[in-house]
Amino acid sequence: MVMIMKSLILRQNSKNASQLSLALFAGFIIFTQADTFAAEHTISKMKAPSPVLILSNSNIDPGVGFAVFDILYPDIPAGTLVGPKQLLEISWRTTYYPGTINEEVQLCYFLPFSSQNSCEKIYPNASGTLMLFNDQAFGHGSKVVINHKVLGGARPYARPAGVDSVSFKYRY
Repeated sequence: MVMIMKSLILRQNSKNASQLSLALFAGFIIFTQADTFAAEHTISKMKAPSPVLILSNSNIDPGVGFAVFDILYPDIPAGTLVGPKQLLEISWRTTYYPGTINEEVQLCYFLPFSSQNSCEKIYPNASGTLMLFNDQAFGHGSKVVINHKVLGGARPYARPAGVDSVSFKYRY
């Protein structure tokens, strides 16, 4: 009888140990996946916008200079390219075109590999952070275009005083 009791106790302890091991393993998997998906990264880029052709000093023929910021394969950390990513914010800094009239600036965000975009008015020679695009898809193939529209100035070309820059903060 004592042997049977000891055998039952050992089986129960073994069952409890395996249940505990299974619970710890499940907790570890959930913890590491939550940690993986909650990781935040930032990709920063800078570029001089293109020169603007000035045809006249009116709003009939505005000139546009632009800077394109593409998210490329090497921008995404190794091992995270395939998983879903979520845009958290876009920080920006713009230059300006000296000697121009009525410069207007716009930042447009393009979803990955899409011509679908959302645009927001921003300002020349300024900086800020946009949360307007929060929770949108992000990844290889996403891009931002900063457009500088001028209504006139010294002909034939207006050139930027510096560079535009963007920082994409995202979660994966």
